[in-house]
Amino acid sequence: MAYVELAGRCLLGLVFLVAVTGKLRSRTAFDDFVASVAQFGLLPERWLPLTARLVLTGEAGIVLLLALPATVPAGYALAIGVLGILSAGMLTAVRRGRRPACLCFGAAGVPIGARHVARNLLLAAIAAGGLVASVATSGSPMRPAAALLAVATAVPLAALVVRLDDIVELFTASPVRAKPPVGPSGR
Repeated sequence: MAYVELAGRCLLGLVFLVAVTGKLRSRTAFDDFVASVAQFGLLPERWLPLTARLVLTGEAGIVLLLALPATVPAGYALAIGVLGILSAGMLTAVRRGRRPACLCFGAAGVPIGARHVARNLLLAAIAAGGLVASVATSGSPMRPAAALLAVATAVPLAALVVRLDDIVELFTASPVRAKPPVGPSGR
């Protein structure tokens, strides 16, 4: 069980690391992310930059907490909370007829939909399982080869999560791309 927990921890850490770096890779990327938050239509405009910063802080906190052995349970708990809030925001926006671009990983993508919510809920389930497993297996010794295999398993799984929209696009006849948000960067 400790190895499954390690794989889940690495998977979540990598996914959130890509999310943070994608949004912070440039000022334009951050501005586009703020503009995408506005497309959800859930918050007053004055709250958008703060909300975007809070999302980034939460995502960066998950990466940091999951990386430090003493704070792994807190990292899982934060991941569950962040993913729950993001999923609720997505569901609310879709129910209101809004389809903002998914800028979860910093690049303009397809309009949010069921697969994005499902992805978040799957990641939240992994975090919940990881939380239980991290408490149950705390301090369990690991064999280096098996631990390396657990980490190596997480890398392609994280890539699948991060590139999900691209993979779906490969297998659909007519992909629908969202219009990139027009942010303060003038794009």
